[in-house]
Amino acid sequence: MESRCSAAHATFPLTEQERGACHAALQVSQHTTLALLPNHHMNENMELAGYHFTCPDSEPASVLPVPSNMFNCVVMYEVVSEVTDGFNQDVLRVLCARDEHQLQLDGIVAALRANTTAVPGFACIADDASDTHDNPDELCLSAYNTSDQREWAEQLPRKIGLYHAFVRPHTKDSIEHKLFIVVAGSLAYADEEFHRLWQDAATISCRQLLDAEETHWLRAATLRNHNRVAARLADELGLHVRCVLDTDDPGGQKRAAIPTTVSMVHDMYLSPDDGRVHLADGGCFLHKSVNGVLFEMHAREGFWLFCGPPDHADSNAYGTMFDYHGACVCFPTTTVRYHPKFAARGVVVSTHREPDKPGAEPVEVSTLFPDEAFVHVCEKLGFNRNHGLVSLMPLIAYASPSSA
Repeated sequence: MESRCSAAHATFPLTEQERGACHAALQVSQHTTLALLPNHHMNENMELAGYHFTCPDSEPASVLPVPSNMFNCVVMYEVVSEVTDGFNQDVLRVLCARDEHQLQLDGIVAALRANTTAVPGFACIADDASDTHDNPDELCLSAYNTSDQREWAEQLPRKIGLYHAFVRPHTKDSIEHKLFIVVAGSLAYADEEFHRLWQDAATISCRQLLDAEETHWLRAATLRNHNRVAARLADELGLHVRCVLDTDDPGGQKRAAIPTTVSMVHDMYLSPDDGRVHLADGGCFLHKSVNGVLFEMHAREGFWLFCGPPDHADSNAYGTMFDYHGACVCFPTTTVRYHPKFAARGVVVSTHREPDKPGAEPVEVSTLFPDEAFVHVCEKLGFNRNHGLVSLMPLIAYASPSSA
């Protein structure tokens, strides 16, 4: 079993709890493999996090260590702003009335939290069986209904806010001051539905699970939710981001922002090359990631954007795919929040998290700050320091208590 568990990119020696969790994940099948990422740890639910798991597509779906918030992702939207004397005017406007803009953000958060009825779930999936054709033998793609069966309202993400950064574009010789909207999280209700579906699907194969319409819908709906939340925040704060209509919304009125960079936190896909299912926990697949890779820090720090090789042929201002070795490589996209029962390792940042229950004392949270050793391991995975790293600093932000 040791040959199927790789710790080549582990930042720290494995603890006994991590070794036990790796053994439990691999013992269900002799055809599975597990590679630890630099952000490997035991999370607050005492589960192993930060790894790349693979298995044949013919294996039962029960062998997959599906997390409870599948297709959790971090999405960045660049705000189109006027820059004067090197400073972004929208950033200066927000800073001059920071409390007012924070109240506007808090109002959006309260409205999103209040939506407990029109939530996105599998009942929204389009039903193609209801389509009719005048000629059944004639292929008519336009007759199929791709929009949801019913409208749903946006759900509150784990994190949302405005972040600014000083960026040196590869096409210019001067630093630019930029403003971004960042949304991170997943769909809580749909996550529960998908997790129950996986638990009940003991007789289907991994391929069947990945081909299921629920899987495809959840992935797309998560990104659609974030796009719509970002557009809503931009409208509320008077910011200009590129938007389109959400064509899958049956009402046809929902505006959705166009992402600049999308980085998955939990993802899975079927490789046609080797017929294996790949599942990433706490990381993204580099061959599916362009325009940089977002890395989620602790709430007060913001996000890091690992940039890729300069893209001179397209509009990817933060680089193309990384120069990685191997057919499928995962890159970490979230830092480590240490479990209070275990000793923290590395450079640790301690913050106070607001209690989940009113009247309770704040909880101290220990979070790993990526140091030289961490970044060095990231270089082995394909990151090149010469391509740059952008620090997205928070201006106004919301973070759920569990992710602060």
